[in-house]
Amino acid sequence: MNLSFGRTAQSRSRNLLGGLLLLSLALYANTLFNGFVLDDHYQIERNPYVRSFQSVPRLFTTSLWSFQGKESASNFHRPLLSLGFLLGYQAFGASPYGFHLMNVLLNVAVVGLVWAFSRRLFGKEEFGFLAALVFALHPIHTEPVAWIDGLPDVELTLFYLLSFLLFLRLGEGALRHAARIHAGILASFALALLSKETAMTLPLLVTAYEHFVREDRAETGWRRKLGRYAGFWVMAGIFLLYRAFVVAGGPTVVVQRPDVTWPDAILTGIALTARYTGKIFWPVALSSYYPFQKSASLAEPRVLAGLGILLSGTFLFFIFWKKDRRYSFALLWILLTLAPALNARWMAGSVFAERYWYLPSVGFSWLVAGGILWLWRLTGSRKHLRRWTIAVAGTALALLAARATIQRNRDWRNDRTLAEKTLEVFPEASGAQVNLGKLSWAEGKHEEAERLWREALRQNPQDAVALWNLGMAMLEKKDYPAAIEILQKGIVLAPRYSLPHIYLGRVYAALGRNADAQQEFQRALALSPLNMEAHNALGRLYLDAGRLAEAEAEFRASVGSIPTIEGWRGIAEISMLRNSPREAEEALRRLLELDSLDAQAHFQLGAICLASGRLREAEKEYEAGLWMDPGNKEALAVLQRIRSGSGAANR
Repeated sequence: MNLSFGRTAQSRSRNLLGGLLLLSLALYANTLFNGFVLDDHYQIERNPYVRSFQSVPRLFTTSLWSFQGKESASNFHRPLLSLGFLLGYQAFGASPYGFHLMNVLLNVAVVGLVWAFSRRLFGKEEFGFLAALVFALHPIHTEPVAWIDGLPDVELTLFYLLSFLLFLRLGEGALRHAARIHAGILASFALALLSKETAMTLPLLVTAYEHFVREDRAETGWRRKLGRYAGFWVMAGIFLLYRAFVVAGGPTVVVQRPDVTWPDAILTGIALTARYTGKIFWPVALSSYYPFQKSASLAEPRVLAGLGILLSGTFLFFIFWKKDRRYSFALLWILLTLAPALNARWMAGSVFAERYWYLPSVGFSWLVAGGILWLWRLTGSRKHLRRWTIAVAGTALALLAARATIQRNRDWRNDRTLAEKTLEVFPEASGAQVNLGKLSWAEGKHEEAERLWREALRQNPQDAVALWNLGMAMLEKKDYPAAIEILQKGIVLAPRYSLPHIYLGRVYAALGRNADAQQEFQRALALSPLNMEAHNALGRLYLDAGRLAEAEAEFRASVGSIPTIEGWRGIAEISMLRNSPREAEEALRRLLELDSLDAQAHFQLGAICLASGRLREAEKEYEAGLWMDPGNKEALAVLQRIRSGSGAANR
């Protein structure tokens, strides 16, 4: 296959690469207008650690979800993700556009590295182009690129490939800059480790490549081989020590599914192999959720299918070993980089996720590129019709893949579209129903929300989140006995979470059981010390009881975590009760930075300005408040007096 896109080899390479980069940019350009979805809300909007550079040490010494306290025991340590979100927040604020742009550009860089790595590994320009083209077009990559919180897989792949690409250069004879290359290798590998734990597979792959695949393996002695890859193992050891003694939680592994025994985990992993294989070959009915299916018997069809896939892969491995070991290496790449996602005991969520294919699909792209070139050679240069058939079929597949990618990007536009698409694929997805219920509640469709939460509980009676939301709905309906019963059940199902305690505390406060309410709010804070909702609820309880000092402490803690309207409103009210207009004014101005349409805050600020003789400022604030609340008679009367007084003063 001759790809003539330039007069010289250099210009041809430059043009091919440019075309690939533009294609990958165009494929995901429509994600730039998507919003935050799923965990984006927590990792960006509700994460106090991404708001200030003072939190940087915490990013490197705690788990990914540590800002939620005991709520989210996690095996994940992703400081590079959190650091990226911190930088993004400083640059773009809470606007999703900048974060999506970051994902899109990093994916473009990954496509470029797939091209460079594949070209160097297989020694052919056309191979590198085809492999990168397959990688860029595959619709299964929409999840890690279109979803902001899918960034770890993109970062991991970027630095994983860069480290391996530099490693390949060590076999190119005597190098003047070997020390610099080694430094680049280790730096890239360290960044990959800080992106995602799957990077720990890289030492295994480079060792296997060095001993069994590299072209100069027969002429290279053991000492030289070891010198090429020893740094990977040293860095991996340092990373393990860092995780054990620096990162909070130490070497403790959080078992997400204790009901899955190790024999079950092995069988489930085999079954997942078949599921992942099916999805990479037939990427239709893509979903942000896949139901978890535990396997406990070797006779289960999905386990047998997985065994069939593994046996077929083993057969192909030995066939390729005799023909071209690099294709055997591609199979090994897929197996090792996918293996961490096959352990159901340690994996969170529903275990299976499309984003876990992002790095392994590099190996898949090599196999597809090799298959295309094999078919092209098989047809022969004189069999033009067959080659035209291959070209037309390939072009049609590429166009279908591009269309599927662009369409799937739209599904990630917002929480509603994503939940609705998920339910189209898996109607039993109770989590998607819960999310739709939350959105309906926020839109004032309370009956619709309650119906969705009850349907979620019908599908999954153990869905604690559905129970919490239903309990909140009963609270708003003032059906306090039902709210208490539902929330207590939700707490039993998920005792680590703070939100049901907050709702239950609000129920007790409404019933006048202040001691019980205080206890629930304090339990919520014991679970999640940075939870601003719990601080605000406890602060309001103290304020209503006249305990101003304690109330202020809670509201200050709230805005110190995440600035909220309720937090600043509480501080303003306390300051006015203490006759401290300066502090009240500062709090009200902070409140209006968050919500400039808060009429009451404008009126209160106007009153402070009026009391201090700043008539023009007072007039401006009352006018702003009346724009939102034009029927407020008291504010209208004050504004009339201000205008009358200011007019007299001007004359």
